[in-house]
Amino acid sequence: MTKQLNKLSNETFLVDVKKFIKNSHDFYGEKKPEIKTLAVRLYEEYELNEFYNIFNKLWNSGYHSERVLAVETLELYKEEYDKETWRFLIPKIKEIRDFDESEKIGKIIGEMTIKYPNLKREILKISDRRNPYYRKIALSSCFPLIKNKDWNFIFMIIRKRIFDKEKDIIEFTGFLLKEIGKKNKMLVKKFIINNKNMNKEIFDIVLSSFSDFKKIKKLTNSENSNSLEWINSIK
Repeated sequence: MTKQLNKLSNETFLVDVKKFIKNSHDFYGEKKPEIKTLAVRLYEEYELNEFYNIFNKLWNSGYHSERVLAVETLELYKEEYDKETWRFLIPKIKEIRDFDESEKIGKIIGEMTIKYPNLKREILKISDRRNPYYRKIALSSCFPLIKNKDWNFIFMIIRKRIFDKEKDIIEFTGFLLKEIGKKNKMLVKKFIINNKNMNKEIFDIVLSSFSDFKKIKKLTNSENSNSLEWINSIK
């Protein structure tokens, strides 16, 4: 499919992108459009194979907002991901600077995994890496897989992180379990029963997804909380 330009020519838009790279606070003068708006604009005007060059310019710009724009735009191409997208991202993984970038790239990789299940082997390889950004990529890749109910793989990744010491990883693991609970609460219930000794912060985040949270919280603070008898009453 050929992308249709709306108002600006390709050449004019490229000039604007270059200005944006140089000054993250002065794109289109004082209009300062939202990153998501810019992402949609890039997506509408470039084929995926053309966007890789734009991604590199934004990613290598030195500005956080430009890197966010690069990743958020790439997210929009999820229906078009192919093996070249994976090859393109491999070197970028080593250049990630923060947890936000690792979360977004992880979700992109998760979408690719739906098309190419063999990528699960690569995710498993990075799930135990010392670098916490790699571990978050592995966790984040599980979010797109929830819609496919790929529970075996998802819980394989989660089990690796329930004793993690990194605060961001701890919280993210809890949020991932909460998200799973929206689709299958009984599955999360079973996981809690089988992993009673998981990191307490993860445990508390998961508990907040249950409607009878106050009752649960009271029981977990009691002397008999280790028995987790309350969990059997969750529907």
